Parts: sequence; structure tokens; C-alpha cells
Amino acid sequence: MTFSITGFDGTGKMGVAVATRYWAVGARVPYVRPGIAALAVQAYAQPYIGYDVLNMMANDPELDGPTALQTVLDQDPGKEWRQVGLVDARGNVQGFTGKETVAWSGHDVSEDCVAAGNMLVGQETVEAMTEFFGNNPDLDLPERLASALQAGHFAGGDKRGQQSAAVYVVDREEAPYVDLRIDDDPDAIAALMRLIQDTRDVELVRSAHFSRTRESPTVASYIAHRESLREEGLA
Repeated sequence: MTFSITGFDGTGKMGVAVATRYWAVGARVPYVRPGIAALAVQAYAQPYIGYDVLNMMANDPELDGPTALQTVLDQDPGKEWRQVGLVDARGNVQGFTGKETVAWSGHDVSEDCVAAGNMLVGQETVEAMTEFFGNNPDLDLPERLASALQAGHFAGGDKRGQQSAAVYVVDREEAPYVDLRIDDDPDAIAALMRLIQDTRDVELVRSAHFSRTRESPTVASYIAHRESLREEGLA
């Protein structure tokens, strides 16, 4: 059904990259809150797993992500149908794969990420994702997550192919650092990679998507963009 990687980079950024053979996966799998945790909730997914874990942690600053996730899953009658990857702001990493998820299903936990998937070609998909993530610490987190997702696809991916993909990353600000989605495309992961690269090539768009703070985008970037439009005869 779905494969994902959830990770952090030690700077405050954390997030999820995910792909599936179904539309609009970015609207259903990532649950991320700055300073708290990032989760990918998938398989026969129950969105309130994500909401409840984040709310529980927000209400109890001493609570770590794995403990919150275990508490929520223990109260879920559909627990064995779920799959979850989690990282929290303290650096804790946790994966869960229920016994009723569609084979091949499983997860691979590394020092700073967890890859998970179900209805996959095989285990090599999740292993390829964590390996890529661990071997490329210098990439900015959105590109690192999305590229790891692509590595998982190249290693086998979803048995049925792909239709949608997304990457969602937060930093210390309330607004997302990156929120990019491909909702309906037979080559969704490649389209997501192109979108990440395209946003880096245009300063105004880069500011809007890669630096969401109260200070950016700047007025200077608006002026530069307006000038480029004038040069093209569009403004």
C-alpha cells in the first residue's frame, strides 16, 4: 500500500516523505508538529493515532514519543492493522508494524530515521531508505527524505507502483519548512524530486517553501520577483 521514511537531522528539523499507489497520500500519512514529533501513520491508517500522540506529548513535556505511541496503540482495537514510524524532538525513534498489515510489511529503525512499508516488493525497500538517509547527512532534510524515498522505490517499492508522493518537514517555526505533494501522477516520486529542485532554482519560491519564518519571504525577494516578471513582459 505505502512506504515512508520519517527522520530528523539534529538541527530541529524533522519530517516525513511518503509514496503510495493511491492518490493524495500527503493528506493522510504525515503528522508533524515542531518541537514535538513527526509520525507516518499508514496501512489501514487511523489518523487519530497521529493527532493523539502529538496532543499527548504537547500536554506532557516529560513524555517521549515511543511511550506516547505505545499508549495510543494499546488503546486501539485495530492496532494490528496499523503501521507507524515516529521520531521525536529528543531524537527518539520508533517503528510499529501490526500483524495484519499486507505483506511484505515491516520497518527498519536507524539512529535518526525509521523507514516503513506494507504491500512492498520486499524488505530491501525499507533497508534502501535507511541506508540512503544515513549515508547522506549533508543534504537538507526535505531532499534527504525524498531522495531516500526514491532509493526505496528503486529497490522495489510498492508492489502496485505509485500514484502520489509527498514530503512534509518542520523546523522550529509553526509554519512548515516544506510541504510539497504530488497527488496524482504515475511517476509521483520523480515529480516530487523535480518539484524540490525547481523550488531551489527560484528564490521567491524557495523562500516560500524552504524558509517559513515570520521574516521570510522578504520584501527584497518580492521586488526581485516583480522585476523578473517585468523583464518577461508579465507585469
